[in-house]
Amino acid sequence: MPKSLDPPPNGIITLLTDFGMQDPFVGVMKGVILGIGRDCTLVDLTHEIPPQNIVAGMFLLNASVTYFPEGTVHLAVVDPGVGSERKAIAVSALGHLFVAPDNGLLTGIIHRADEYRAVYLENPHFFLNSISQSFHGRDIFAPVAAHLACGTSLHALGSSCEAPVLLEVPTPTVTSDTILGEVLYVDHFGNLITNISRTIYDAKFTGKQIRVEICGQEIPGLSSCYAAVDPGTLLAIFTSFDRLEIAQRDGNAGRALDAEIGTQVRVCSVVVY
Repeated sequence: MPKSLDPPPNGIITLLTDFGMQDPFVGVMKGVILGIGRDCTLVDLTHEIPPQNIVAGMFLLNASVTYFPEGTVHLAVVDPGVGSERKAIAVSALGHLFVAPDNGLLTGIIHRADEYRAVYLENPHFFLNSISQSFHGRDIFAPVAAHLACGTSLHALGSSCEAPVLLEVPTPTVTSDTILGEVLYVDHFGNLITNISRTIYDAKFTGKQIRVEICGQEIPGLSSCYAAVDPGTLLAIFTSFDRLEIAQRDGNAGRALDAEIGTQVRVCSVVVY
């Protein structure tokens, strides 16, 4: 059944940013939200998106939304263009509501949705009284998310946005015997999460022996779990988000390989004689 484009809000607001937790920025945004909707439930998805990395933010938001109930408001701020001419938007899609800069952060959500509705954030009634040039998360996005969670209509926020900014998301290249992908995100453990999905892998390599190549290293086959190899050993595994991941048992694959976002990963079939 298609998800509603007008889901009744459930009072939950998730927050995803690149602000980190050293500074008070996240706490201030929460204070603004609670000043408008005191009964809102606030959930931190993450505040450790690599600074200004819109693609990583897009990936983690898209991977997380499914696990929240319909009517959740998702507040996402990875905003290197803050204070510039970039627009701000709210989107209804997949039975959820999203508030974000219009810079491609919602690309994954919009691509997944059979239909969506988007508006520009233009009505100052839903902003703080004073708007800074460097903290729209506090002055625009947080209050708008709070108002949506309290039942404000999407269309009250501003005019229709017919063409939100969409990123060119890096997709794997598939040849006769190879999938060439890249690292999209490096998590807290140093695990390298790639853009190679389980669906793409299964279509190419089900029932075949493979190896994974990264940074001049070869990893034979897939592991069923992290503990399936010896400590310190590199392994390839499909994550809970159904993406191919390169990890190191009891270690940090990112450091061990000197790998980062954008590092190439190749999956090849192995000829057995």
